Amino acid sequence: MTRTIASLLCALLLIGQAGCLRGPIGWQRVSLNQRIAAEDVRFIIDGQTSLADVTARLGSPDEMVAVGDHVLARYHFTDGKYFRANFGWGLRFLIPFYSPDLVLGGGGIGTDIFQIACDAQWIVRDHAFATHANSSEFRLLPFGD
Repeated sequence: MTRTIASLLCALLLIGQAGCLRGPIGWQRVSLNQRIAAEDVRFIIDGQTSLADVTARLGSPDEMVAVGDHVLARYHFTDGKYFRANFGWGLRFLIPFYSPDLVLGGGGIGTDIFQIACDAQWIVRDHAFATHANSSEFRLLPFGD
């Protein structure tokens, strides 16, 4: 009885440790705030939709800036990606006392913004997306355009 319990605990320990081991290839992605897509803002009609209608659908903006008698409302969402490849990972099975690491990795973080311009009556006059310049794109090689 105690032998089966010990075997079960050992198996559970090994299964639990499997998540701690890093494999040869890894992708990681982190997103802060909920991403806003073009489909999410199709209901906005310039000159007709109020800021109250927008906040009812999208939530409160992250930032509001007064520009003269107009107001800019901004929704920020951040996207980060990281890729890692360890080309020496398989050698640990051939050379158990020395496990070389030959790692190629990279990534980036970029912030996208959805902006809404409202007039003095809080009616949407213009809206647009401002996106980052490919800072969170995956690139196979570390050089080039």
